[in-house]
Amino acid sequence: MFRLILRFQDTVLDELTFEGTPVTIGRRDSNDVVIDNMAVSGGHAVIQEPDPGTYVLVDQDSLNGTFLNDKKVIRENLFHGDVIIIGKHQMEFVDLRPEELRPTREVEEESRPPGPQFRETVILDTQEQEELMAKQERDKGISPEDAAAKPRKVELFGSLTVVAGGTPEIIDLTKRLTTLGKGNDTDVKCSGLLVGKNAAVINKRPTGFFIAYAEGMKRPEVNGETVQTQRQLHDGDEITIGNTRMTFNQREEIS
Repeated sequence: MFRLILRFQDTVLDELTFEGTPVTIGRRDSNDVVIDNMAVSGGHAVIQEPDPGTYVLVDQDSLNGTFLNDKKVIRENLFHGDVIIIGKHQMEFVDLRPEELRPTREVEEESRPPGPQFRETVILDTQEQEELMAKQERDKGISPEDAAAKPRKVELFGSLTVVAGGTPEIIDLTKRLTTLGKGNDTDVKCSGLLVGKNAAVINKRPTGFFIAYAEGMKRPEVNGETVQTQRQLHDGDEITIGNTRMTFNQREEIS
């Protein structure tokens, strides 16, 4: 089990916990970790577990490459505290096993045989990933019928209603990341002398919507409380950024 903490600059965008592999990373919505940025390939990288307890980061022939601790890699073992860099985004790898069960890079390097090392590039297509996941389910004693019996899906929908300090409108939060600020390229325009160009970001996750401070002298407020880093939003919350005041609304649909 491990966790990936996704950051853009100093802002935490997401924290995702995984119990199994493969874990795919890329721009396409079908990935387990979605990074909505043009510098990221549709299927950019994947985390595998070729041996029990050994996690490996594999570049998927991406356009701009995959970096681990500032070093460009094709295939490299992952250890607790490693930082994966894809485009301008970073992901901290957190091994959630007890410390005594975690392998370390120092021990791995000491046990590596002398001489030139060759790491093979392994690129899995969609069919291969599905076959690997099916094998893991069989190994765990999960039948195809049980695997196909998926629970009912709950989908979250959110919106912002601008009530002051801007053009009155309702903005649907359909994107993975919605930016707020006074910059020309932000999704939601906010006014105010101390408001940053990208003052805040709203992150749509499977568990809900989260607002995070990004930049500027004026931090966002939720129900009158200043957001220091990030905070989950709830239906009816009032968001204030500079002179702009908005109401957040959320609804669920079960399919």
